[in-house]
Amino acid sequence: MIRADAKEALWRWREVAYALGVGCVGVYWATTYFGILQIVGYAVTCIAILLAVVGIQRGRFRNSATGQGVVTYIEGQVTYFGPYSGGMIAIDDISAIRLEISGKTKAWMIEQPAQPAVMIPVDAQGADQLFDVFAALPGLKIEYMLSKLSHDREGSVLIWQRDTYLGANKYLH
Repeated sequence: MIRADAKEALWRWREVAYALGVGCVGVYWATTYFGILQIVGYAVTCIAILLAVVGIQRGRFRNSATGQGVVTYIEGQVTYFGPYSGGMIAIDDISAIRLEISGKTKAWMIEQPAQPAVMIPVDAQGADQLFDVFAALPGLKIEYMLSKLSHDREGSVLIWQRDTYLGANKYLH
């Protein structure tokens, strides 16, 4: 009933659509009613604006899931199963994130101490879950990451690096 590319575009920007719906309800309450419901309407409108900002960031991060491999994110651990490589990374052990661009291919290089780095294609199935992983890292600038993701210059770009690579407060020995 709906074309595949239209459905994909709607799915990519779904949080923005939800925020627009919630915002319409909030504006309706704020302009139509009086008293407590009017105040709730203003609050709902503010929340909808925040949801829209986050939705726009997530929409910019998402790509079509046509790349190689599958990414899963379960209980603080990212796992990538690819046709030629793969790996697991605990979020607390991530030491650096790089964006590798080669031709039309983009991939996240996630580094960890004492283990080989894991390279995850940007368009792998489930790679949109990495947004939550990256957002949870202390000091990561989401707008910087999104701007570098939209560029097509070849090379390696450092997106984030942990301040203390092997900090004494992290490991027992």
